[in-house]
Amino acid sequence: MIVILVLLYLAGCAVTGFMGRHTVFGFVGHFFLSILITPLIDFLIQAISRPNRDIRRKLEKVGG
Repeated sequence: MIVILVLLYLAGCAVTGFMGRHTVFGFVGHFFLSILITPLIDFLIQAISRPNRDIRRKLEKVGG
């Protein structure tokens, strides 16, 4: 039972890492951050963090 819970927790960490791959921290940063804190808190951090430089440049070109 504990193995299943650990695997589910790591899967949640991997999902938040995947969601944060285009932010400043990237996949690895968000993956390890969600291991240290919960994936839910890491998701909230992603909501306020800014995208990486390449994404910001693309957004500036599209925006005007």
